[in-house]
Amino acid sequence: MLRLQAFSIVDYNHVTFPSSCVIPTSLHSHRQSVSFPTTRTRVRSLPTVRICTSVACDMGGRLRMSGFYDVELKVRDYELDRYGVVNNAVYADYCQHAFNEHLERVGLSADAVAQTEAIALSALSLKFIAPLKSGDKFVIKARMTNSSAARLYFEHFIFKLPNLEPILEAKGTVVWLDKDDRPVRIPSEVISKFVQFRRHKESS
Repeated sequence: MLRLQAFSIVDYNHVTFPSSCVIPTSLHSHRQSVSFPTTRTRVRSLPTVRICTSVACDMGGRLRMSGFYDVELKVRDYELDRYGVVNNAVYADYCQHAFNEHLERVGLSADAVAQTEAIALSALSLKFIAPLKSGDKFVIKARMTNSSAARLYFEHFIFKLPNLEPILEAKGTVVWLDKDDRPVRIPSEVISKFVQFRRHKESS
């Protein structure tokens, strides 16, 4: 794992995809169907913070997503593949950008952290739903969902504007590194800033 000056993808080979689906080389072919398991798998962990990650719906069936930091972007031509849709690997960059913006919004400076330590992405899972094309405007919604002593867990959703068409779902794990690039305990004030931000967004 490389030491980073700011939050970044160490290697795109580290991007993992769910084993239940095959990611095409281009999203031009067809929209993937989304299925949900009928049973819930129990995972044993020892988090220091527990936050519900469910996405509720209002009476009209529309998504009601709270606690997220939103970043609006527009697809640029150089992000497209030969089929005219956004290249799969670019979505990891979108998630990275949203995290960096979120980091600054909660009052943490990536540059300041890089003076003595570093933040690194240790895992990223992407679920493709629909493609984006040149000129499309979209919003990335990012938030911390959980944490442990040495890891922060985030989720991202990308929606195409203006109708909020689902484009992508992603889950990532962030670790804190010391000057020797070894994972260390995340400062409690860092976790606290993300939790306070989310609670403020949920209450507003």
